[in-house]
Amino acid sequence: MSRQAVAGLEEARERARSLLDKLPWQHIADSPTTKYYTDWKLFEEKLEKALSEPQAVGAGAGAGRGLEGYDAAIGCGGGAAGGIRVYRLEEAPSELARFFASMLHPDESRLTAAHYAFLREAYVLEIREPGVYKVAVCGPRGVWASSHLLVAVMPGVEAGLVLDNRPSSSGSTAVEMLVGEKAKLELFTLARAPEEAVHALMGRRLVLHGAELRSATIALGSAMHRVEEETRLANGSSYTHYGAAVGRWRQRLDMIADTIHQGAGSRSRVRVYGFALDESLVSARGLASIKESARGSSTVFEAEVLVIGEKAKGYTMPFLEIDTGDVEEASHRAAEYRISGEQLFYLESRGLSEEDALQLLLSERLRTAAGHLERLAGEAEKMIEAILVELFHPQGQCSF
Repeated sequence: MSRQAVAGLEEARERARSLLDKLPWQHIADSPTTKYYTDWKLFEEKLEKALSEPQAVGAGAGAGRGLEGYDAAIGCGGGAAGGIRVYRLEEAPSELARFFASMLHPDESRLTAAHYAFLREAYVLEIREPGVYKVAVCGPRGVWASSHLLVAVMPGVEAGLVLDNRPSSSGSTAVEMLVGEKAKLELFTLARAPEEAVHALMGRRLVLHGAELRSATIALGSAMHRVEEETRLANGSSYTHYGAAVGRWRQRLDMIADTIHQGAGSRSRVRVYGFALDESLVSARGLASIKESARGSSTVFEAEVLVIGEKAKGYTMPFLEIDTGDVEEASHRAAEYRISGEQLFYLESRGLSEEDALQLLLSERLRTAAGHLERLAGEAEKMIEAILVELFHPQGQCSF
């Protein structure tokens, strides 16, 4: 058992508890017109209830019945296939355990403080060998439930990873990821939460020297779902990412994709799609930053939201932050579209119902978001089909 890891987890908890009353949810408002795309009042209500009542925390989704088709089920009773290893933080090798809380800090915000304050267990997933792996990440049940996973891809390894995040209730999930030198990783993340949940997925990634990360994240809405992913790039590393955020009914979904170039000659191309259906609110936004140390780097960031409901709302907000004049490319673009009644009528006149037309539009964009993942093409297709069933035929048979 790693005493250092145990001490690190307890230190993070204590630090977080001391900060809860001192930190704001968010340091800067999003815009003059919409103060917060994330409804922090809903998070505050959950936090106040969790602090005032003893937490009876139950097992996570899938516990007791198992999950089929996964190489590992973290927090819900599953083992691990060959080529990967799963450890509790206190059992992980010390060289891996030391990265815990190194990319997501308790003092970032009230959200991160709450995450660590209620965190009981953390896990480490080590990818040792080439292969394609499908992993479920389950969270415990509670008024506020936190789950934490550190993913370490060993240097030089070429692999594909599907991360299916399956929180059981309101709270937070954190995924810290270290992509080793000259490794190549394809990553497909499904971010979802129970429909009534107020939940945040916080991803932090470090792509080391000469490594390549290709990723796609599909996020589904809930009462309030915040999905924030921050990726930091070292010398000569590259990052290609597509995100898709889908809100239905009266759901809220705030998707943020930030890219920080810290190393020279690093490359990134990020595109985030949003889909606001019915009466939902969806935002697609992010920051592309090139630090002074990242000379000769290039970054492209694009955000789009398609609004497909008379009462739906969609927002985009891209930022560029360039600290050096020595860049190869730095650009951003944003667009918000609204599907008109006439356009839907045209599709219906071609023999499609309104639901069929919406499903066709969404299907095309979701497949585009995962189209650059070659190793994960088959798994991504299965997940997208299941997402479409869940969104448009919730009483049908769904595999997730």
